[in-house]
Amino acid sequence: MKQLEGRKKPVLQELINFGEELVLRRKNIEEAIEEFLIKIGAFFDVDSIVVKEKVENGAAVKCTYEWNRRSDPLTRGLERRFLDKIWEELDDIYFRNGGYYIYNRGDEGPLMMLNKASVESLIQIPVYKRSEKVAFFEFIDMTKKRDWTTDEIDAMKYICGYINEHMFPKRLPRTDTEVLRKRLDRDQLTKLPNIDRFLRHVNKYIASENDPDCCICIISSDVTNFKYINEKYGYNTGDQILKRLASTIYLRMKDIISCCREYSDIFLIAVKVPKELGNKGVKTLVDNCNNSFLDEIKSVTEDTNIAINSGFAFVGDHDLTVEEAITGATAARKAAKEMALFNTSRCCPYDTGMIANKAKTVEMIASCDRALVNNEFVVYLQPKVLCRTYEIVGAEALIRWKKPDGTFVYPDEFIPAFESNGCIRKTDYYVYDKVFAYLRDRLDKGLPCVPISMNVSRIHLFNNGFVEYIDGLIKKYNIPVELIEFELTESICLEGLPSVTYTLQWLRQMNIRISIDDFGSGYSSLEVLTRLPISILKLDKVFMKDELNTNDKIIISSIVEMARLLGLDVICEGVEEDAQRIFLIEACCDKLQGYIYSKPIPMEDFSKKLEEELRK
Repeated sequence: MKQLEGRKKPVLQELINFGEELVLRRKNIEEAIEEFLIKIGAFFDVDSIVVKEKVENGAAVKCTYEWNRRSDPLTRGLERRFLDKIWEELDDIYFRNGGYYIYNRGDEGPLMMLNKASVESLIQIPVYKRSEKVAFFEFIDMTKKRDWTTDEIDAMKYICGYINEHMFPKRLPRTDTEVLRKRLDRDQLTKLPNIDRFLRHVNKYIASENDPDCCICIISSDVTNFKYINEKYGYNTGDQILKRLASTIYLRMKDIISCCREYSDIFLIAVKVPKELGNKGVKTLVDNCNNSFLDEIKSVTEDTNIAINSGFAFVGDHDLTVEEAITGATAARKAAKEMALFNTSRCCPYDTGMIANKAKTVEMIASCDRALVNNEFVVYLQPKVLCRTYEIVGAEALIRWKKPDGTFVYPDEFIPAFESNGCIRKTDYYVYDKVFAYLRDRLDKGLPCVPISMNVSRIHLFNNGFVEYIDGLIKKYNIPVELIEFELTESICLEGLPSVTYTLQWLRQMNIRISIDDFGSGYSSLEVLTRLPISILKLDKVFMKDELNTNDKIIISSIVEMARLLGLDVICEGVEEDAQRIFLIEACCDKLQGYIYSKPIPMEDFSKKLEEELRK
């Protein structure tokens, strides 16, 4: 599994984070473990994972969990007697290998009985409690021999240890229902009520209180880039930050009714507020609490841009129930995050249009598969040209959604919806395939080609199969890699730099050029330029004002010069006026992209433009 090499730490954190979310989301820890095995099995690309635990003081083992890719569990619940000689032989192998045992078909040894089974390759990893072996995990491939890499084995050992230390101990005897109920009533990390207890408490409070001068406000808050915090500082620091946020909420919020950690880094708060406070007053209240928390953790995360996003809704307003107010506050929180670049506050009140937008989002997501089958998505190309001569030197692939009635759904509508659901992977892959097929067709016909860049959504940078998919496309269409570029925004880079770096390094090893898109549109980090293996810097269209003043020109010139010194190509987006083009030439920015030359156009029209230019 090449995608794990050199990326062990981010991958482990990604998997552990998934496991932690499972524990929070699923009340039944047994179900959480079983679902976690599905994720692990898919990541390591094995056919089965079996967990066997010691019983009868080590005289036997029992299969307690089993996941199979192609069939239902076959051995769960089965017990097998173990001879002391086999234990000793396994222990000796574990010791010599550094904590694991590998079997391949035909091997001699303690598991040679597998030669009669349809197992081609297996790695067995024991786990311990107070130096005593208590269980072992088996990762099984039924179809081929596996050459397990050191990184794979280390990752497997770490994941098995995590389950043994952090998930197994949470299991309780089935008869201990009262202890289980109390345990499930609270979040084990922050000790806050869970969502069910939060709802019971708030609804009970509303039923018993009737203050005509006050109302109940539901607030939803999350921590921006929390996964990146875990990656950069470690899970212990991440846990401490969540605990600090929980305590700050109780200390800073007046008349708090209840608070819970819904899951991950998302908190819900119910407070009683005077009606006269209104949206503005509640916003101030929330901002003060959030800013107080950020001040408290500055010393821990001083070199990371951490922010709190919050939304709120009033119970009873627009006849909202508590549950509906939570939905409204969540929608407002997401809106606050989207508007963060344009507002000093990251807090937003709910309005009824947000739910309407949510319904529209759901409808678009539901239509995605149908639209793909019906080829409703169309790939447009926007030329990239030299500033001086307008010679076409490349293009950017952009997706458009043309519905059967001829109307268009614009990218800024459906792309955020698809990103929230995961549909973006399907549509991006659709674009990639169309671009590769387009290039192959032109190459086969002996027609000129220019590099085409394609956008990379954040989901791909944390997806282990992305690099393999691109490699497969290159081989399928036999496309020279110099004709392929990938673009990603600087905001994506800042969300999880270690994972992003890993994926991009693999692409660069394949000699694929990478560009940072929208540079300068947000809170740019020079760390992105120094750490990522990028080739191209694209200046965001926000720099291209109708009239460039002296400061604008100084900033643009400085960025262009810095990029050139770093050995990066520079292209400026959003160029519409000739005066802008002339300045870019003076600033030594060689390339531009914008309506001054061409808007995004269908592939056929782009081909005509390219061929017309060659005839000049």
